[in-house]
This record gives sequence, C-alpha cells and structure tokens, in this order.
Amino acid sequence: MPAGALDAELSEDFAWSNFDGLTQCTNVAEIEHAYRMLELEEARLDVEISESVEATADVDNSFAQLFDLQAALHAISDQLEPVQSAIDTTATNAGAISGRVRFLDQEQKKLNQALSMIAETALLKHRLVELLAAMRDKNIDIAAALIHKYITTDAPVLDSPFVAFASANRSSEGSSSPRSIIASATRELVDRVSFTFDAAVESNNTKEISHCFRLFPLLGEDLRGLDMYSDFLCKIIAEKSRVTADIQGPSIYAVRLTRLFEVIAVIIDNHFPLVETHYGPGRMIRVIQRLQMEGTKRAAMVLDFFEDERHIKRRIAQIQQADASQPRSKSYAMAAADHRSKSEDALSDHDFKDITDILGELVLIERQISMFSRFMESRAAPEVKALSLEPGSKDQVFLKPAAILKHLPLAMQGILDTKTGESAHAAAELEEATGLVAHTPLSLRISWLTDTYVTFESFFVSRSATKVMLLDDIDSLPGWSEPIVDAAEAETSKSSSEPSPGLLGNFGQRGWRKPGPAAAAAAAARGQSDTGQTSSCVGDMFFVAKTALEHAIATQQPAAVEAVSQSVIGVMNSALLATVESRALSKWNAVSSTKGSQLSAGSSELSWRLPGVGSVAADAQTEDAPINPVAAHQRGILVSVNNLDLAGQYLQKTADELKNRVTGEWARIPQQDHVTRAQKALDAFGAFLAKFTHAKQRSLEQFGAQVIKPWVRAILQQSYRDIKYVLTDEEFNDVQNDNLFQKRFVLKFGLLAKQLKERLTAGNLAAALDIAASSLAVDWERAIRQSKFNMLGGIMFEKDVREIQRYLELESDTMLRKKFLRLIQSASVLAVEGVADAKHIFDGLSVADVSPQAALSKSEVKAILANRIDVSEKDISELEP
Repeated sequence: MPAGALDAELSEDFAWSNFDGLTQCTNVAEIEHAYRMLELEEARLDVEISESVEATADVDNSFAQLFDLQAALHAISDQLEPVQSAIDTTATNAGAISGRVRFLDQEQKKLNQALSMIAETALLKHRLVELLAAMRDKNIDIAAALIHKYITTDAPVLDSPFVAFASANRSSEGSSSPRSIIASATRELVDRVSFTFDAAVESNNTKEISHCFRLFPLLGEDLRGLDMYSDFLCKIIAEKSRVTADIQGPSIYAVRLTRLFEVIAVIIDNHFPLVETHYGPGRMIRVIQRLQMEGTKRAAMVLDFFEDERHIKRRIAQIQQADASQPRSKSYAMAAADHRSKSEDALSDHDFKDITDILGELVLIERQISMFSRFMESRAAPEVKALSLEPGSKDQVFLKPAAILKHLPLAMQGILDTKTGESAHAAAELEEATGLVAHTPLSLRISWLTDTYVTFESFFVSRSATKVMLLDDIDSLPGWSEPIVDAAEAETSKSSSEPSPGLLGNFGQRGWRKPGPAAAAAAAARGQSDTGQTSSCVGDMFFVAKTALEHAIATQQPAAVEAVSQSVIGVMNSALLATVESRALSKWNAVSSTKGSQLSAGSSELSWRLPGVGSVAADAQTEDAPINPVAAHQRGILVSVNNLDLAGQYLQKTADELKNRVTGEWARIPQQDHVTRAQKALDAFGAFLAKFTHAKQRSLEQFGAQVIKPWVRAILQQSYRDIKYVLTDEEFNDVQNDNLFQKRFVLKFGLLAKQLKERLTAGNLAAALDIAASSLAVDWERAIRQSKFNMLGGIMFEKDVREIQRYLELESDTMLRKKFLRLIQSASVLAVEGVADAKHIFDGLSVADVSPQAALSKSEVKAILANRIDVSEKDISELEP
C-alpha cells in the first residue's frame, strides 16, 4: 500500500492523531479499531525505512567521489608550494621598494619646500629693503601695499626657518627680525596715516580723507579706519544740523529734525559704495551704528529744546485743568456752552491755536522719527545678513557697549540706566535683525512723544467737537419755515376733490410715470432741492475725527492709533450721537402750533399743509421771519434723523479710507503686529456704525408710528369718502372713466411723498416710504373686511390695488409685491365670478412662493367671500375646508 494512501487514511480519523489513548480502550470495538490503526502506522513506518535505505546508497557514492578528489588536491598543493614561496619573496621586495620610493618623494617635497622658502626669503629680504626705503621716503602707498602683502597673503613666510637670513646682512637692523621690522613699520605707518587723516579733516581736505580711508584696511586697521571715518561723518552731521537760521514757520523743530535725518540718510547712501569697496560687504553696519548714535543724540537735544520752548508741561497742565472743569451731568451741548463761558480765562482761543500748532508739530516730529527708523533698518538689515555669511565677523565688526556709551553724554547714559533699570552696558544692547542700538535716548522718548501727542490730540478732538456742536447750522437751514400741521382748509379746498392735471401728473389707464429730467429741473428751480436736510455738525465732526485719525496714522505708532481711535469714538458717542439721537427721539407732537392747531397722538385724521394748497400768505414767509416753534421742533427731529443716516455713510467711508491709508503708509514697517493693531483699532472705529444704524432705526420707527402711519390711515379714510364697491354696470363704467378714489389717493399720498422728499435723505426716504406702504397694506386689508362688494366692485377693487401698488413702487423705487400679497389675494377673491372659481384661490395658496404666514389662510378666504353680497353663505360653506 503506498505511503500517500496510508497518510490519507490516517488523517481521516482525527481522534487517533496520537496514540496516548490506546491504553484507555475498554470494549472490543475500540480495541479492533486501535489494532487497525497500529497496523496502518506499522506499514507507514516500513515504507519510510525502505526509502531511507535506498537514499543511503546514494550518499555512499558521493563520499567515494570526494575521497578521489582529495588525493588530486594533495598532488596540486605539492606543485603550488614553490610558486607560493616565489610570490611571497616578490611581495617582500616590492614593499621595500615602495617604502624607499615614498621616502624619496618626501625628501623631494621637503627639498622643493626649502627651495621655495629660500626664494620667498630672498624676496622678503628684497621687500624689506623696499619697505624701509619707502618708510624713509615717506611713500605711504608703497609701504602700505608691502605691509598688506606680508600681514595677509604672504604671512606664512615670516615663520620660515630661513627668515633670519632676510636681515642678516644688514648692519643697523641685524638684530631685528623681519616680523619686528614689519610690526614697527606698521605702527609707524598707522600713526602717520591717522595723523594725516586728522589733519585732512581739520583742513576739510576730502581728497586726502578718502585717500587715508583706503589705506587703513591695507594696514589691517579696518575698525580704526571705520571709526575715524564715522567720526568725520558725525562732524559733518553736527555742522549741517546747526544751520537753522533759514528755518521759518511754526514747526521749526520738526524741520530741524527733518534736516538732521535727511543729512544722515544722504551720507549713508553716498558713502555706502566706498566702504563696501575697500572694507568688504557688511562693514558699513559699524558706520551706520555710529551715525545712529549721533543722530539720536542730536534728535534728543532738539526734542529737549522743543519741550522747553513750546512749554509742553504748562500746556499739558492747562489741558488737564480744562478737562477737569468739563461738566459731566448735563447734556453735551449745555455742558459745552457752560464750559466755554467758564474756561475762557484758563484757556483762551489763542492758547487753543498754540495747542493746535504744537499738535501739528508733534505729528510731524513723530512721523519723521518713524521714517528715519524705517530707513536705518532698511540699510542695516542687509549688512547684518552679509556679515552672517562670515562666522565670527559680527562680534568683530559690531560696536561694543563701551564704545556705544562713549559717544553718549553722561546725562543720557543716566537716562538709559533709569529707563531700562539695567546697567549701562545692558542698556546698549543691539537688535539681532538689524544690528542697530536697541535703547537710544530717542527710542526712549518715543513713548513720551506718543503720550504727549495723544494728550494734545484728545483735547483737540474734544474741544473741536464742542465747537462743532455749538456752531451747528440747524437753526439757519432753509425750507423749514412752516410746520407740518393739521390744515382743514386743505381738505375742503377745491383741489382736493377736483385735482388739476398738474398736481396729478400723468394719470390714466396706463398708470403713472416718474417725473422726467425737465420736471426735476423745474423742481430744483423752485427750490425743491436736497439743501436743508442735514446740518453741519455731521460733516464737521467727521472732518475732526478723520483729521485726528490721519494724524495718528502719520505717527506710525500703533499705540497712538489705538488711543486716538478710542478718544474719537468716545467724543462722537457723547457729543454727536447722544445729542442727535436725543433730538431724533423727541415726541412729534411735543410742541403745539401758535395758530392753535396741534398734532394729536390719537387723531384719526391727519394732514399736512403743503405749498400750493391752502394759504398762500404762509408760503410767502421770509427767511428772516421768526420760525414757528412747531416747525423748529419738527426740523430738529427730521434733521437729526437725517444726520444719523449721513453719519452712518460718513463713518463707513472714513473707516475704509483710513484702513487703506494704513495699508499703504505702513507697508514698509517690518513689525506686522503694528499694522494688525492699527487695523483692529480702525475696525473698532468702523464698528461704531452699528450705534448710528440702531439709533436711526429707532428714530424712523418712532417717526413712522407717530406721523406716517396716522397720516396713511387718514389718507386712506379720506380717499374712501363716498366710495363704494357695490356697483351697477353704469356705475362701474363711470368709475372706470373717473376713478375718484385713485385720484384722491395719488393727490394726498403725492403730497406726503413730496414733503418726505424735501425733508429726508435718500436712505431715510426709502425707509419712510417702506413704512408707509406697510402701514397702508395693513390698514387697507382691515378696511375691506368691513366693506361690502359685488362682483363688479371686486373687479374695481382689484384694479385699485394693482394701480396703487404700481404707483407706490414708482414713488419708492422698490418692489412691494410681498407687502401687498395679502391685498392682491383678497382682491382676487373678491373679483371671482362665482363661488366655484374660488377653488382656484385655494389651489394658488397651496403653491404660493411665500411663507404661509404671509398668505391668506383658507378660512380667511371664506371670510372675505362673505363680504360679497351676491354670494350666498350656503355656497361659501360648501367650499372645501
């Protein structure tokens, strides 16, 4: 039996995979089964043993072949032994030859080096002779070139073992080595060049100065040359900054600083190529550091004179005293008036003018300092970057703290110690990115300048706001001589019942058209323009605010922008917004007319007296005549509402312009956080728009509730006088030819719109007309619920609704579909021929593209159908629920 078959059979019974359980068999079936499994296992083992025996024969044959090969290998090994001995001998000889060759190469190299040293020593001997001769002849250029050669390029020759032969044959210098000769010549030449440089500076010999400046790097005195040249440049700065005789005007100290910084900038730009050419890249930073110290020292001196001559401390004390005397409990206008009367002695107009001049000079000073700092950083940063490519060059080229403090007066060193709270050396640390001195007297005075500027600017804004509100021209605005009063004569006049074509405009079956250019020109000729809608306080206040913020941006100091922005917001909130909002929220009927007419809050009928309707004598009132108290009160309300609208427009525009100015003027400032802080401050100023918007919205809502809604209700009531919608065929034709309701409504609402256009800005006018349209839709819908209709009356009502909607859309220049949706749906219901046609109304409501709250409900449709006298209640009740 094959082994594979046996394996397959054994693998079928997994219970007997091992034979540990054979001894546990207890019955005959298990013993027979175990016996059979043992027989199978025995057969399998027999097969494996047979295969192993057959494989043993092959292994024996392989070992026999290996024994035969071993004998052959021993024979070959005996033959190769002489060859191996020869190879070993040859290798030993080759190694000895190679070692000798390497030794000879080393000897040859040493010989060549010795020959080269001998040649260099001979050349050195010759050059020393030339150097001594040049020194005797005072030929500085040749001596400097020779010294430069042996202290830089050929310096190793001075360490040659043959260097003693270079001076052995000299009788006078026989005991001196070449190195000592060169060192002595170098010291002598450096002293000679330094003396010549100083003499050239005294005689203002620029050619000799430039010549000596080029020699210092040849003598290995780069730092000495840079320092002496920096001293020379600082002397130029001092001489030019002292020339102030031709400076005139109120900002002489700002001009002096400007000239100082311009001189430094020109010197840096003009001398940069010379330094880089002869001293290498990055070396100009040492000169820039020195010029920075000179510039800050002299700028600080100018600021000291500015503080003393302008009496800054006294002015600040006056400002603080004026602010302390400002009352806080009264309204801003009353407080401003009292403050002006009480503080005339403490702070006169002349003092205020001086403070304004000082403020302008402060802005110029801080702007020039910021621009100078940006310029120095732009020139210093590339030099530091160039030095970074040479390891260790920064420590060598940069000024040390001791050298920095040496160029400052002792008083300024004390200021540095006091301001920084550190030692003088720590106070003179350098900025890592630019290499400029971090704490200079000028940089420490920047905070003083900013604080002083903010104090003056805040006072300027506050004082200017006071004047702006006091000088507001609201009392002299044209077009407000007559009030909006309840004029009964306008209702009984002939023009109200039989309007002329001139009053109605283009009226007919095609609807209304807006006045063309000719009509607009005629209205302008009659004085119906936009003048008189707003007063001067808004424009003047935003001029003050914009000027102050432009000053702050010009300083290029984020702290100044933040402080001035908060000051402007506070002053505008207390001065402009509070005052204007208070006027705008006054009750419309708070003042009674001297003629006896009064605007009653509960009056159901309200009309305005308009030019061309009613009394002509009132229209002829001159501007010099005293204004009616009611008209003055109404003017205060409406002009204030317009001022809120105008202020919102100005605020958004001003904030955008100022942010763009920051982006443009501060683009070169490396500190991006400065730009971010300024932008955030201006964003806070722009966010102040929300307060004006909210105040305007509240004012318009109150104006709509007190004036527009009662008037629209009265217009609707008066227009519907003697109007009915239960019409015969003859009456229907008459109404089509002469629709008295539409004529009345157009006349009365046109007079309302005319008055609003004359008295409101475009934004407020749109909001007021929107309120009027919304109020009309609500009142009209309520009115038709109390009226009776037949089919012809419903058709006429539908025409009235659509014509009035079209007219109002032309007047307000807005779409009113959503506001009139319920009215249009109601008119469609009232115009159906029969109750069965109302089913289409139900279907239309189910697919209306508006919210369910804006459309009529099905129960409301049934209620409206109940107003039809020609429709039975039974038919209405049978409609689908």
